[in-house]
Amino acid sequence: MTGRYFEGSHPELESRLERHFSKVKTSFEAQGCRGALVLGGGYGRGEGGVMAGSHGPEFSNDLDYFLFDDSPDDPSLVAWCREIERLESIELGIDVEIKSLRAESIGDPSRSMMFADLVAGHVVVAGDASFLQQLRGDLDFSKIEPEEATRLLWNRGSGLFFSRCRMGQADGLKFVIRNHAKVKLALGDGWLCLNGLYSSKCRERAERLLTCDLPSGIPLLRQWHAEGVNFKFHPYATGPTWQELEAESQALIQAWGILYRAAEEKRLNRPIPNFATYHKIPRLLRQGSYVKNLVLALRDRLKRGAYIRPLGDYPRAGLMRALPCLLGLTPGGLAEAATFLPSPPGDSTQPGPWETVYSKWWAYYA
Repeated sequence: MTGRYFEGSHPELESRLERHFSKVKTSFEAQGCRGALVLGGGYGRGEGGVMAGSHGPEFSNDLDYFLFDDSPDDPSLVAWCREIERLESIELGIDVEIKSLRAESIGDPSRSMMFADLVAGHVVVAGDASFLQQLRGDLDFSKIEPEEATRLLWNRGSGLFFSRCRMGQADGLKFVIRNHAKVKLALGDGWLCLNGLYSSKCRERAERLLTCDLPSGIPLLRQWHAEGVNFKFHPYATGPTWQELEAESQALIQAWGILYRAAEEKRLNRPIPNFATYHKIPRLLRQGSYVKNLVLALRDRLKRGAYIRPLGDYPRAGLMRALPCLLGLTPGGLAEAATFLPSPPGDSTQPGPWETVYSKWWAYYA
């Protein structure tokens, strides 16, 4: 039996979600919100993770809300969102996040992985979100832009770096296991996206990966993806040893490097045989003019004490260049990241100091 929010029947968790939705809807209406509040993510698509806890099934994924409103930056609305996030995260024991935006921000959902997933599967918690249903008829996942694969792989590669910083730490085991699983899933999903084969359904993506050609150099892609799908539905926090996770991390990093370059080759429409070539590309992102990006660097220097290089490119591009260095995929390794990011205090040949620097700027420009 399959529930509304999970793969399988979990009536107690379903009841908790329904009570949560009712509470949030009541608060939404009392606030006088005019738009629509929609749950996306795994639970919105009926693919929410359920972890076996010591006292029974537990939630695993975040709750990812989208609030569509004509004035998404209204201070009272923003304050309401932050308060709901705070209270309900405590109540449910998972992160509750609300992204506020205008409905027209969706544009053509077929070009965006996030919006395509949302249109394909969601739960309307409050307000009128019928416009999402109207968009579903023209949804075409084969049109997802290559930059979506780049963004997915960059985000998961960042998680892989953060995992390396926690390797061997007793309180980091759950974090490392979870992020390795996310990378495994993303490697397969990114490859499907680049080949026009992506789907919003995990099980369907796994089936498509079984029959499509694989990239050279990643023989474990199908196995890893299957493990990532299984973890998504049935996550766990223990099992692998640190030695096993260290070996797995090295293998995942090499595979990530292959696929990330493949995604960037398609996005930029040019060959990228190695990351040395990648680093020499003058501009990785066309987001903002050269002058506007110089102004951003000046603002960062004045308000944040440093800036990301190269100047003139959008700051996220510096993070994108630095990540392969931080993952050990360039000759200069960790220290080479200083070419693009402010140098960390302490030993620049160790991951810990770099985690502080990278996470700070990642929060600004991810």
